[in-house]
This record gives sequence, C-alpha cells and structure tokens, in this order.
Amino acid sequence: MTFFIYYQGLKGNYVFDDPANILDNKALAINTLNFENLRAAFYSGDAGPLGRPISMLSFALNHYFTGFDPFYFKITNLVIHLINGILIYIFSLQIFNWLAISRTNIKKNTTLMALAIASIWLVHPINLTSILYVVQRMTSLSTLFGFLAIVFYCSWRIKNSTISFSVISWLGIVLSLTASIFSKESGLLFIGLIYWIELLIFQGKNLQQQDIKLGKFKLIQYLWVGVILGFILLIYIAVPYISTSISGNRDFNTIERLLTESRVIFYYLKLIFFPLLSDLSLYHDDFIISSSFTHPITTLWSILGLIIISLISLIIAKRFPLILFAWGWYVISQLMESTFISLELVHEHRNYFGTIGFILAAVFYTTQISSQKIKLTIYFFGLVYFCNLSFTTWQRANLWSNLVDQGLYEATMHPQSDRANYQMARVFMQLMQNEPDKKTYYAEQAWKYLELAKRSYKPGNGAWFAELHLASYLNQPISNRVVDELVYNLQHHPFYNSNLSFLSAFANCQIEGDCHVEHNQAVRIISASLENSKTSPDIQAELYKLLAQYFVSVAHDFQKGEEFMQDAIKLKQDTNGYLIFAQIYRLQHKFTEAQQQLNLAIKSDTKGIWHQEILIEQRNIRNAESTQKGT
Repeated sequence: MTFFIYYQGLKGNYVFDDPANILDNKALAINTLNFENLRAAFYSGDAGPLGRPISMLSFALNHYFTGFDPFYFKITNLVIHLINGILIYIFSLQIFNWLAISRTNIKKNTTLMALAIASIWLVHPINLTSILYVVQRMTSLSTLFGFLAIVFYCSWRIKNSTISFSVISWLGIVLSLTASIFSKESGLLFIGLIYWIELLIFQGKNLQQQDIKLGKFKLIQYLWVGVILGFILLIYIAVPYISTSISGNRDFNTIERLLTESRVIFYYLKLIFFPLLSDLSLYHDDFIISSSFTHPITTLWSILGLIIISLISLIIAKRFPLILFAWGWYVISQLMESTFISLELVHEHRNYFGTIGFILAAVFYTTQISSQKIKLTIYFFGLVYFCNLSFTTWQRANLWSNLVDQGLYEATMHPQSDRANYQMARVFMQLMQNEPDKKTYYAEQAWKYLELAKRSYKPGNGAWFAELHLASYLNQPISNRVVDELVYNLQHHPFYNSNLSFLSAFANCQIEGDCHVEHNQAVRIISASLENSKTSPDIQAELYKLLAQYFVSVAHDFQKGEEFMQDAIKLKQDTNGYLIFAQIYRLQHKFTEAQQQLNLAIKSDTKGIWHQEILIEQRNIRNAESTQKGT
C-alpha cells in the first residue's frame, strides 16, 4: 500500500538542493567499484561536522548501479522507508510485549497494535520529504540504523541473555548507532531515545519485574539523576550559542531562533495530528521569525503551551506513562535541529522519527479502553483518519511527480516564500527552452514569479541572479538597477548558504558566454560579498577562486588570476585551491610552478576525495609539457 501511495512521486525530478548535493558532487559519479572511488565518495560530503559519509557512499552506489536517474534514487529512499516501517513494527511489538509482562491488565493484542503503529507511520504525509526529497536519505538512513540500535537494545532487555547474546546485542547497538551518526548527526539522538525507553518503558526492572540495583541505589534512581544532569549539560552547551551575535548566514540570532522554534513545534504538531495538504510544503522560508515574546503574541502562548504540556505529562505519568513517553520522545527528537544550533528554522523531515511516540501512545491507550462501544467508535474514526493520511500522502506524491504541478502548488499555497516563487520561475525558464513556440508566455510568467520572489517575506538572492540569466537568454539589456540591488544585497545582507552556488553558476555562465553582463558589472557582483563583514574566511577564499577563474577565462588576465589565488590560499589551504592554481600556471606554461601546486594538492588530499581530478591535472601538465617541447 505504501509503495502504491508513493509510486507516482517516484517519477519526479530532483528538488531544492538535491542537484547541488548529488549531481554537482563529482566524487559520487563512480563507474568502477574500487577503493579509491569508494573512499572519495565516502569523504565527499560537506554537510554537517562529520560530512555524513555513509549517506554519501549510498548515493555513489546508487549512481554506480543506476546512474543519476532520480527515479532509482527515490525508490531506494522508499525501500529504506519500508525497512524503517518493519523496524518500527518490531520494536513496538517488543515494547508491548514488555508492557504485557509488567502490567497484568493489558489487553494482549500486541501484534495488531504494532502493525497499526507501523502502518500509520508509513503513510503519514509529513514523512514524504524524507523519501521524495532525495538528499533527505541522510535522515531516513540515519533513522534506519537508529531504529536498528533500538531493536538490538530491546531484544537484549526482554530476554534472559547469555554472555554471547549480550556481546552480540551490544556490538549491534554500538555499530548501529555509529552508522546512524555517520549517516547524519541526528543519529546521536537515538542514544537519548534508548535512554528514554529504559527510563519510561523498562523502568530499570529485570524480567521478574524487580528493581535492578547498582550498589546501594536502584537503576531507576540513577536514570532520573541522569535526566537532571542531562538537562544541566544541555543548558551549559547552549549558553555559548545564546551569547553569540547573529550568524553570518542567517536572518536571526539564537534568542530569536529559540523563540521562533516554540511556535515551530506547535506548527509541527498541527502537521502531525491534523495534516492539511495546503500546510505541507518543501519550503517553509515564509515562517515569521519571533523577535520577542510578544511579537508575534503566539510566541508567548507557544512557550506557555510547551510548559503546560510538559507539566501535565509529568503529573499524569504514573497513571499514563506512555503520554510522558510520547512527549519526551518527541522533545528528544527535536533537540538537535529545533533548538539553539543555527540551522534553518523549519523542515518537515525533522519529524521523521519524532512522531513514533505519539502514534504508539494513541494506539496503546485506544486498545485498552474497556467499553466496546467507545472502542469501536474510536476504531471507526481511526480508520477514517488513516484513510485521510493515506489519501493526503497520495495527493502530495502525485504533485511531486512533476516539477510544474509541484511548483505551482507550492507557490500558490506559500505566496510569501522566496524559494517557492523562485522555483516556479525556474520551471518556466526551463519550459522556455523545452517549448520555444511558447517562449514569450513562459518568459512573462518567469518575470512575474521572480518579482514575487523579490517581494517575499525573506528574499534570498536567487531572483536577482535569475533575472540576469533570463535577460541574457532573451537578449535583453541587463538592468543596472538589478545589478545594483544584487550588489547591495551581497554586501549588506547575511551571506546565505545558497549565495556561493548562485555566484558560481553566474561566473560559469559568464565564462561560457551565455550571460551577457558587462565585465566590470560582473566583477562587482562576484566580489561584492568580500566587503560583507558577515562573510567567513572560507567563503572569502571561495570568492577569490571564482574571481581568479573569471579573470583568467574571460579577461585572460593571468596576473590577476594568480593574485586572487594567492589571496584564496592565504585564507584556506585546500586541495581545490591548489588544483585551480596549478591549472592557471599550466595555461601559462609555467610547468614547474604548476607541478609545485599539484604536489601541494596531493599532499593536502589526505582522504583521496580529489584523486581523479589530481590524476587528470597531472596528465594535462605532462601533455602540455610534451606539446611545448614538440613545438
């Protein structure tokens, strides 16, 4: 059923930052399975502090077997999702079987209960982005290994374990958690979830329902002390983030982020319990930032709401422990991406494994109702709810089956979203090329949506760059106003993560002759962010690289190219920089200097990420030397 619901969506294209993370990563395009290629792919990621190597390796293997066809990437994601559903069934069954032992009054229809939980989770529309938004395999794959760790732990806890079984179980736990963390850093949260399962489900008891003791004290006492210490540690970790000023790539500081996330949590809860197709979106950059407790006033109500829910969950914990379990599970699932770390504010995939506790508690307490009449009524409405979830996901998957329908829907439902309007404009720009007989109409629509993007809640710079591309494609004059506005944005606004991709695409467009921005204006655009105090040294280095490549390729000014590369290397000594420098020297027939830079590239490429590029440049230097000697 889940496969049928998602099938049409598998036919869709890459979305959002999929191309930047997958198609533009040359290390993923492996054609032979050898150690060098696999190592390069493994270490090629730049997302998060760990690079998410296991996820990157999975993308590379996808390419090896099926190429870059998005259908096969998405169907792989769907298979991972289905495996996650099976794992949810298993550990739900494990938890219910334990509860059947620890609570003599439980109704023992545990198999159907576990099946219901897995089924509801599998078809829930909030999970769609973790399947059809290809790069979010990082989330689903991390979750798979995290769920596997939970299954290993629960298996160990509910059985009379021999030494060999304990060793195997804990080896499975450690390896699974490691794989989860190296798929995505949110895998660390599964350590907290296992802790929470022990605290609220197993409650520090053995199979005979006796308290496990460690010295003079019970295990459960140590666990509650651990919760208090963990809370203190979380505050300690958060303080440095809170005391810092606004991040260079964000429109908000940490305090504003925390205030906003209180409202985001309730927005997520609405999507979880009452998902409407109109609310669900790939883009949530139109979510209003909270500047204070009362602006907007819903910030205050949200904070109070979170406190009240937490207090009620604690008060009723003795009678309804799974309510506290569900709420705690959800809070733990949001600790990394919805608190003080300066990430984007809203993404639906952050709820991928956080919903489990709610579903588990709802199914459990429904089945324990004594009145058959009430129970049957709830079952009926539960079935209707399940059908609605399935239908909503099916509708959404159909929208995602092609970029035109998806883009129109996103832009219509989120008119204040810069990304939704920008994406719609890009769709029309692509249609201009695919259907040249309708070029004029599509161009008008593209201009319209670019203007809407520029007037959105928090516009990025994509619309301005797209206007330069569009004007060049249509052979129209380049507007000085557009250039001036773009330069101002790059100099004074936060340096958004997307800026570097936009600048790189613009520089390449100029180099290839497809964009017709006058030379001095193009230099102004590429160099503008160097005057932005919010631009980090690493970003400045990348900008100098772009300037070097631009001056060499367009102006044929090798002296400027060398100067810019020297500036780049001073800021960031990386393999890519050395390779570009080697190329610039090679083009001038300075082969000794080129080889020196290539040697530095080889030395710096400790993980083998650039081994193919290094081999190609080495061959190019030799060929150029041979050609010169021959002449």
